[in-house]
Amino acid sequence: MMKNKKALAMSVLCAIASVGFVVSASAAERTMHGNLDEVIVEGSKDVLPGGLAKEAVTIGMVGKQDIMSAPMTVSEISNKAIEKFVSPNSGINGALTLDPSVRESIGSTYNDITIRGLRVSPHSYYVNGIPGLLCQENIPYFWADSISVISGPSLGLNATPLSEAAAGTVNIQSKAATSDGNANLKVAYRGGSSMQEAIDVGRRFGENDRYGIRVTASNINGDTAIDGENLEQQAFSVNVDQKTDKSNSNLLVMYDHTDHRGGTGAISFGAGVTSLPSVPDSSKIYKPDWAYNEYDNWIVALNHEQKLNENLSAYFNAGYHREDWYGYVDGNPTVTDNKGNFTINMTNYPLNLTKKIVGTGLKGKFNIGSVENEYLVGVDKTWYTYALSNNNAWNGGAGKWTGTGNLYQPNHWPSLPRPSFDPAHNQRAQLTGWHLVDTMKALDDKLQLTLGLHGHKVKKVMKDNSHQDSDAICPTFAVSYKVSDNVTVYADHTESFGTGTMVSLGRGYANEGQMLDPAKTKQNEIGVKVKTGDFLNTFTAFKITQANNVDKEIGGLKYLVQDGEQEQKGFEWAFTGQLAKKWDLIGGAMYLKAEDYKGNKINGAAKWSGTVGAIYHPTEELSFIGRMSYLGSTSVYNGKFDVPSYAKYDLGASYKTKLNNTPVTFDLMCYNVTGKDYWHAQSGSSSLFVGAPRTVVFSANFEL
Repeated sequence: MMKNKKALAMSVLCAIASVGFVVSASAAERTMHGNLDEVIVEGSKDVLPGGLAKEAVTIGMVGKQDIMSAPMTVSEISNKAIEKFVSPNSGINGALTLDPSVRESIGSTYNDITIRGLRVSPHSYYVNGIPGLLCQENIPYFWADSISVISGPSLGLNATPLSEAAAGTVNIQSKAATSDGNANLKVAYRGGSSMQEAIDVGRRFGENDRYGIRVTASNINGDTAIDGENLEQQAFSVNVDQKTDKSNSNLLVMYDHTDHRGGTGAISFGAGVTSLPSVPDSSKIYKPDWAYNEYDNWIVALNHEQKLNENLSAYFNAGYHREDWYGYVDGNPTVTDNKGNFTINMTNYPLNLTKKIVGTGLKGKFNIGSVENEYLVGVDKTWYTYALSNNNAWNGGAGKWTGTGNLYQPNHWPSLPRPSFDPAHNQRAQLTGWHLVDTMKALDDKLQLTLGLHGHKVKKVMKDNSHQDSDAICPTFAVSYKVSDNVTVYADHTESFGTGTMVSLGRGYANEGQMLDPAKTKQNEIGVKVKTGDFLNTFTAFKITQANNVDKEIGGLKYLVQDGEQEQKGFEWAFTGQLAKKWDLIGGAMYLKAEDYKGNKINGAAKWSGTVGAIYHPTEELSFIGRMSYLGSTSVYNGKFDVPSYAKYDLGASYKTKLNNTPVTFDLMCYNVTGKDYWHAQSGSSSLFVGAPRTVVFSANFEL
């Protein structure tokens, strides 16, 4: 029966997609480092047919390119796709996972993802090309204009991140004022008793629209569709830019406050569990409803580029991120027997961190004979301080809180007062990086070769004054050839070497907070991009090797340790475009074979996954929205438990009309329309998550 469901789900995916011989819009990382045109985002311009992905793309610091010339697998989700596919339960991941390389990693509290089977934390994301400016949880998205993904290591082409994501690069581009201006008011019901109110106002002014300002604000408040969960969040952003023939500048200032109570989390299984328990009710939480995460985030991102002459420009970038995670009492259940009984330990680990980033360099071009060279020389530096508290009254001391419950019975734990505990210094670090990139174009730009070299040096000082120092030099090689206007073949080799991984908090690890050694990653990929009518298709085969961070049980406790290497290899098919004039499609499928150096399967890494998002427009005013997400079967606890596959469906409709001459768009969406309960596995971990329940969302967007 499971095989039939798997075959049916993948058949639906392929049948929908292949009606127009579709496969993927790849569009690139928008970094701002070497591209004057990147500062101003002009609404729906430079998008592919259907408007769900971008066509004019940026490959890191290399700059802006046509998608057919990009020599690696890249995709950029447009604002239209963000508006239609972001969900209350998945947050910004609802849009990110339209890229077939990307899968959701964990529950609603954290916004981690996996790219080609390797985990990526939002601490590794870029904002306007600057790394490390985001928190890890409940990322606001109303300020976001587009989201780009480079699949696979891309360290040599981007600013040096302190938390390097070996699996790939995610960059979120902020909304900037357009020449037409805008004033939007959004009111939304988000399931349960949760509501959202948001505004988005932008204007350009000055001679030739030189200056622009875009302000967004969002307020979310109320109980979610999951009984016992409550989310309150206030987010505010201001984006100011200026552009002339010789310079472009962009300044983003953003703040958000979040109080998330009773959020969903991982579920682990003890030695007394001999078979995987049936999935519990997805509309419940399995921790005290007084568990909470409360934090503030401040973000500043500055980009400036100055044209020095016709062949040379200089850039300067600066970023600041302050995260105060002062409110934290949380824990996750461990199931102890086949009846669903579990224990749960609550911990208190308040923390704060500060990052300051600067980067500068030159970008220019010259010719050697008929070969055009576009080069970049740059340096950057990051200062980082991190404070983490271990409140022994909660974390193993005399006041340690431990509870019991059952997955299939009502649970209640008496509420406790919120503790007050100031974070103490844990570590500080300085990271210095440099970049050399040369892109050579020949044969009327049909042939493109990119050579990059990146080096960095990091020094970390721990709270006991011990040092963890590392340095590395990593190469990047990429080549593409346009066989015709509609067909491009490409290949690339990329390497990265991180600065060390901190074992995450709140995941049940006995060594949480420990720094693991840096891990080197290598990737090789080959691919072909094919335009067929109004579709852009990308087929890719890849192989990634990386030092293996794996869950290991030691003395009855779970540790995250480094053990040998792991290898992810597979292939992808991605697509975006229009199926006739009334159908917009985006999505794709991935096959992944993930094993460690002993040939063992990586826990939680499903071989097959895929998604299809579709928008049907029977009239200019009315559209219908649908999405299918599929995750294949896998195993956890080194093959002890088999986790079944699942297919999840979202359906909705959108209607444009006028109220008293004010344009308004009404959207109605139902996520997980069948109300399916399912286990969701995350690659690289044995812990499982209960999938999000059926959630109905209704919104009205007024164009004032």
